[in-house]
This record gives sequence, C-alpha cells and structure tokens, in this order.
Amino acid sequence: MSGLSSYLFSTLSKVGGLGGSGVPDFHFTLGEKLEFPGKTLWQVHLAQSTNGKQEATVFVFDKGQGASHTAAAQNALKRMRTLRHPNMLKYLEGVETAEAIYIATEAVVPLVMDLGVKRDGSDELIKWGLFKVAEALKFINEDCKLVHGNMAATSVFVTRAGEWRVGGLELADVAGSKDNGGSQQMYRQYTSVIPGYAARMAPEMAAQNWALVQGGKLGALDGWGLAVLIYEIYNGELQAATQMQTQGQIPQSVWPLYRRLYATDMRRRATAAEFLQVGQQTGGYLDSKFVRACQFIENVAVKEEEERREFFAGLDTTIAEFPAEFTKHKILPELLKMIEFGGIGSREHDAKVLSSVIQIGKRMDEDEYNRLVAPAIVQLFGSNDRALRFNLLEHMGGFIESVPQSLVLKKVYPDFAAGFLDGAPAIREATVKAALVLAPKLNQKTLNGDLMRQLVRLVADAEPGIRTNSLICIGKLCTARRSGIELEGDGVTESTVRFVVCPALLHALRDQFPPVRSAALSVASACAGRWDALEVSRRVVPAISPLLVDSELPVRSAAFKAMSAMISRVDEYAKSMPETSSKGPAAPGKPSVQTQASMGAADGWSGWAVSSLSSTITGALSL
Repeated sequence: MSGLSSYLFSTLSKVGGLGGSGVPDFHFTLGEKLEFPGKTLWQVHLAQSTNGKQEATVFVFDKGQGASHTAAAQNALKRMRTLRHPNMLKYLEGVETAEAIYIATEAVVPLVMDLGVKRDGSDELIKWGLFKVAEALKFINEDCKLVHGNMAATSVFVTRAGEWRVGGLELADVAGSKDNGGSQQMYRQYTSVIPGYAARMAPEMAAQNWALVQGGKLGALDGWGLAVLIYEIYNGELQAATQMQTQGQIPQSVWPLYRRLYATDMRRRATAAEFLQVGQQTGGYLDSKFVRACQFIENVAVKEEEERREFFAGLDTTIAEFPAEFTKHKILPELLKMIEFGGIGSREHDAKVLSSVIQIGKRMDEDEYNRLVAPAIVQLFGSNDRALRFNLLEHMGGFIESVPQSLVLKKVYPDFAAGFLDGAPAIREATVKAALVLAPKLNQKTLNGDLMRQLVRLVADAEPGIRTNSLICIGKLCTARRSGIELEGDGVTESTVRFVVCPALLHALRDQFPPVRSAALSVASACAGRWDALEVSRRVVPAISPLLVDSELPVRSAAFKAMSAMISRVDEYAKSMPETSSKGPAAPGKPSVQTQASMGAADGWSGWAVSSLSSTITGALSL
C-alpha cells in the first residue's frame, strides 16, 4: 500500500476522536476528514469504535442536499446492509437521523487518494485489485441479479493491506423490469445526483434506450463501469465518455480486454465475469504469479494435495517477492489462519507456512512485530491441536527471541509447560528440546521454580528417549555458560542443583536404559564442580562405582570419566581440610585447576545434539 494510505491509517492512533460522533446508537467516533479529489455525495472520516478497539471509516451524508440525493444515500445504506461479499466494502453499522445518514465500514481510504502515489509492487496490486473488483461485480450481477450502476474509481476503496473493496451502491438495483407500483430502477432514476456521472454514462443510458438496458446481457452495464475504472486508474478522472477511446497510459497487456469492456454496442460488451474468464487464461492480463499466489492462499483448503506440495515448496521465495504492506496485512493473516484452523495438509506444509510467517516477521520493525506477529503466535500456543503445537515447538528458535519476556512469562510459558504433561510422547519430547530455546527468556524464579522441576520429573518418564533428552537438557542448563546459553542472572542456582538436580541424577544412574545411565554420568561429570564434596564422597562415588563394570562400553567409559571428576572434587575438598577435626572442617572452596581439568575431560557431553531418540522408540505421533 502507498505511503499516503499508511500515513492516513496511522493517524487513527493519534486523532482518537474529535469529541465523538454525538449520534444516538452509533458506536463510532469520527476522526480526521479525508479531503480527496473525487466527486461523491459523502463526507468520509477516519474513525474508531467508541471503545477504541476497532478502526473504521465513516461515511456521512447531509440530508440538506435534497430529496433525490437523500434517496440515493438511503439506497446505499440499504444495499450495504444486505449485500455481503469478501470483495465488497464491509458494513459495520449504519444510522439515519433527521439530518444525516451515517455508515461505518471497515477501515479504508478512497482509491482516488492512492492513485498516482508510488507504491511497492503497484502493477501487481492493480491487477489483484481489478480481479477483486471484477469478482464483486460478478457476484452482484449473477448471484444477486442486481446492477451496480455506479462503477468508477470513486466507488472503490483500499484497505490497509492494499486490497480493493467495492462500494458506491447509491444506484444499485434489480436488473430487468421492476414491478413495484410503477417505480423505476435507481440507476435509471437518480443518475443526475451522482457527481460527474454524466461524463461516464454508458451509451445506452445516455440514449435512454431503456428497453436495451432492461433486456440486454446481464452485467453489460457494469462492464462499462469496469472499463471506466480501468481508464481512471491509469489516466485520471474521466471528463467525457469519448476519452475512453484513447489508450493513454493504459498498459498494452490489458488494452484488448479494456476495449471489449467499453464496446458501445451493449450486446457485444464484455461483462465482469468475462473479464475474469479471459484475463485468467494462460498469458492473460490476470495470469501473473502474484495473482495466482494470492488466489491459492485464499482457497488453499480446497486444493489438491499435489497442488499444495508444489505451492508450499516455493512459498518462502514467493512471499519474498510480495509488496511489503500487502504481505503484512493480507498474506500474514491468511497464513496465520492456515496454521490456526488447519486443513492445509501435512505437517511439512504447516512447517513451511510457519517458516513464512517467521520470514515476514523478520521484515518488520520491533513495533510491527509486537503488534502483528507476536500476539498471533502467542495465541497459537493455547491451541488444542497437537500437530500445531508440535510445529510451534519445533520452530520455536525462529521466533521466540523476538517475543517480549513479559509476554513469554504471562502467555507462552503456561501453555508451553503443559507440554511436559501431554499424553503424546512426541509432544513431551518436543517440549523438552524447546526448553533449551525458551530458557533464556525466563526469569530465575520460573527457571528454577518450575522449568527445572518439570525436566527433573521427566527423568522418570515412561519413554526412555524422553528420559535421556531430559537429562541432556538439564546438564546444558546447569552448565549454561559452557553450553553457550545465556540465562538470566546466575541461571540455575546452587540450591536447585543440590536439592533438585542431584537426586534426579542419582536415580538415573540406576536406569535400565543404557543411554540414560550414560547421560546421567556425563551430566554428573560436567556438574562435578557444583556438587557438595561430602555428598559426592558419601553418595555419588558409591553410586558410580557399579557402573565402572557396566555391561555397556559407553556407560563404562562415561563412568570412568565421572569417577575421575568426582575424585578430583573430593581431593580438592580434602586438601582444604585441617589435619585434625578438632578445628572443624574448612568451608569448601572453588574447584582447583586440577578439578576443572577433570571436568573439562567430561565436556564432550556438551557437544551432543539433542537427538530424537524417542522417535525410534515410541513411533510416530498419533494426533
């Protein structure tokens, strides 16, 4: 979207309101009035809901303009209340008083304010905009059996994402003959009240050939209006119908389609439906990578699996080529809906979509990320869909760093911690792995008071692979600095190591699964300098001794390294003791160079990758 429109939308957060609308039963506060070079019956204001939670645009009509003008405005209100389509201006609320008519819609700005302003990817956005307008006209003509009757640049509005919406329903009415007491269609009776309408009137209407209008091809009248819109997009406001024969700045790629739309013979004129059909043919005006990708994303749920696989394989590249504003406000919400509501196929597709969301987030500044991406991802953690939660856990490293700590502690961690108790082994294991990524965002209270206890509890999990990975994660957190993990403050405290971690390690040394015993020994070696020396001599050394002759070679090797580290720790403490107990034992000091060297010999454990051992033990996750 243009810089102009971005500025206009940004003012919503600043103007707040100009004293409120003062209209009974109207729940929107008027803000800045938009001054634009179009001709319209309405005053257009940026606005907010009275509770400040929703941005909007409010159209205000002054009944002092006259009875005919009022009838057209009343018709617009009536049609906006009843016509609903994704490509039409979204109606929020409307009120009619003795003096005025108020219509609140989704937040938009008039297209005429956006034209002529340099835009990122403007050519593709225009193609997509015309596609959406044509779809809306097709809906009006074919599904509703109505005629829009007032299509021009002044009847199109632009959302924050740069998407076009059809409005201007002052003349919308039924097609063909109308038998309701002899009254005539709005587009036949009230064209004179629409500013500038005479300059763009279709030939059959200018000739008042109403028999042809009523009996002609359905949608042909709005086909002319679509041609008017294309002309005004590229050449500015139409001053006379004869100008439409001049190509001017209209691209050659759309010129043949345009000529079919402004055919003076209504019977030969193309409709919006035909514009779509011909334009989307191979090599046609609407047959562009951008338009196809946008269509696919909107309709991904009904696509075949092979089509999805092909599309998602190149999704990252496709997203990178999209206009920035369009990506933020259109593509991002669509991708988040895919993740949240599912229906797009395999976990591989989910991963691609989440990866694209993360990629879009990287193109945003901190404020935009916190406003658009972080809340959406945080909300996903509360989902009951195991496939979605698994996907979030696997890709946590790509987004969690950008989420504010306060949001992590308040919203993310409670849902994350539920994964430790999940009935599916794959979810528990993925939660353990993700703990290494999440830990730097936790404060000491949460780290020591909950996370470490959750990991220790899983040392007794029924799945041996989860027990092994839990030990590895515990060890990396206890030796965070050597493992390259930046934790808040002192990280895992001495108290947690002594009273939470150490008992779990001693229990794991007796585990029946060899990799669990090996992991426990390696973690014990790495943490030797943090063990209480008396505890080591009285409980740890005796517990390690049987493993020196374990039936598994990796366990025996780890046992010898652990024993060496523990003996060094005890030896250091013993050297600090007095020759006689009469003076009492000296307080244990810091590990000596010799002890640190022994601990260093065990540092090989820290190079372990947190591998998915349980994948070969528990099988695939049943979702």
